[in-house]
Amino acid sequence: MKIGLFGSFALAAIAVFALTLNASAGESFNFNSARLGVVLGLLVLLHLSRYPRFLFCREFALYFIFVGYMVVELFWTADVTLAMNTLVPALNFVLILVLFGALVTYHDFRAVLSGTLGGLLIGAAFYTLTQGFPFVYPVGFSYNAIAGMYLFGLFITLVYGWYTRSRVLTLSIGLSLLVLIAATTSIKTNLGILLGVTGAGLMYFKTVTRVLRRNAILFVAIAGMITYAVASDDALVERVQAGVDRVSLGVQILTAREELSGGYVGFALREEWADAGLKGFAENPLFGHGVEAFRDRYGTTSHSTPVDLLYNSGLIGFVLFYAIFISMAWRLFHACDTSLGSLRALIFGAFVCYLFISLSGTMHYNAFLAVFIAISTALLHQHRRKTSRAGVSSRNVL
Repeated sequence: MKIGLFGSFALAAIAVFALTLNASAGESFNFNSARLGVVLGLLVLLHLSRYPRFLFCREFALYFIFVGYMVVELFWTADVTLAMNTLVPALNFVLILVLFGALVTYHDFRAVLSGTLGGLLIGAAFYTLTQGFPFVYPVGFSYNAIAGMYLFGLFITLVYGWYTRSRVLTLSIGLSLLVLIAATTSIKTNLGILLGVTGAGLMYFKTVTRVLRRNAILFVAIAGMITYAVASDDALVERVQAGVDRVSLGVQILTAREELSGGYVGFALREEWADAGLKGFAENPLFGHGVEAFRDRYGTTSHSTPVDLLYNSGLIGFVLFYAIFISMAWRLFHACDTSLGSLRALIFGAFVCYLFISLSGTMHYNAFLAVFIAISTALLHQHRRKTSRAGVSSRNVL
């Protein structure tokens, strides 16, 4: 039994550590997407050696079809070599869905959660030790990628807290990760969190207020200690303040776009890319121009998942990918049983956050989004099956 639990823990921990290594220090250690795919493939085989079955559900099927369509797109893709920048991570996305869907469904969930959180924390600590963040900004710092790593860490920490009822550990790690996310200065990630919290609070008001009320004193105490620790390091204070300033700028751009967008070069460039992408989409609206066609033509992505999908894969690719979010929303809508507790609010908040981030980033092959989809879908799928069986049993009794 203990060997089995350790095996489940190790599979999750190794997988997530590999994801953090690829996202945070892949170039430094030559751990690219192809090598990540090899690791994920081996982990899937190890799972098969113990449980020769997988979870298969709507969301997974939609993404598998989406990847299959991108493979078909290669017939009219101008630069097949460049297309591998999307296809290889997309295949990794498939492996992540398969692996984590199976881990949550067939393995001990506590061991899987502990391994996922442990792998993330080890990866984050390794990044700090090797790159120095948040005390210094590394050369070529990819703030959005690192913020995405910490964002997933925040999600899995809260899921761990929901399942284990470990309030002190959850709040300590969660608040620390929020500080790190702010220090990255990633506008879209910080704004995504704000929107996710707001959305969850509005949709699940009673649940969120109950959780806040129960944890208010502990929250204030831990937040005070973390604030004191941050304030004792001038460099860290500077990083966090820069993050707060950039988030404020993002809010101002969203609320007063006509006044500020022209003065913010990054936003102006994104507008140009969006215009170019939509014009290209109009030329071939159904099938698109091929994998990585936008990058091939303009030398960069559009920095927006909808624009990239519409230009590269047309309406077919766009609908297939965003149908995954619609399917997840449908599951959340039907998950009305109170046995899920605060999990529904947590998944919905992360759902809103990732959906917002996709508007200003290429997320259709993001590894951490894949883990979020796999874990959330597997939990909601399991809940639906349990409630369905319970309903059948009660009808049989009657």
